[in-house]
Amino acid sequence: MAFRFSLATLLKLREIAEQREERLLGQIQGQIGQSRQALVDLAARREGLFRMREEALQQSTSAVDLLNSYEQVRVVENLEESGRVQLAKLETLRDQQMKIYQAAHCKAEVLTEMRGDQKELFYKELAKKEQGTMDDNFSSRRAFK
Repeated sequence: MAFRFSLATLLKLREIAEQREERLLGQIQGQIGQSRQALVDLAARREGLFRMREEALQQSTSAVDLLNSYEQVRVVENLEESGRVQLAKLETLRDQQMKIYQAAHCKAEVLTEMRGDQKELFYKELAKKEQGTMDDNFSSRRAFK
């Protein structure tokens, strides 16, 4: 007789839900990494524009080129600000998703522990029955002698 867990289907559903939430959390983490890298790239681009403007100021440069340089820096700074806002939103979303994942994990873990407890109990009962059968067989053999 094999062990059967009566809530196996529910456990499977909880495990699938946990995996889905974990994948979603991983996707959000990936987006956070991309956003951080984009901010680093923008900061490097801004610094490069500052250097180029300083070099241009060392030489004679037209007012149009200087205004263009300021405009490019302003655009990059606006992109950085948007990136920081997006990163903050992603971090908030990650925190929310972490709570959802932890709840899904706990639900699956409760059922897993319940299955383990029931399995242990099942095998203890099975061992008792086998021992009882062996005791009966031994007693019957002793009775015939």
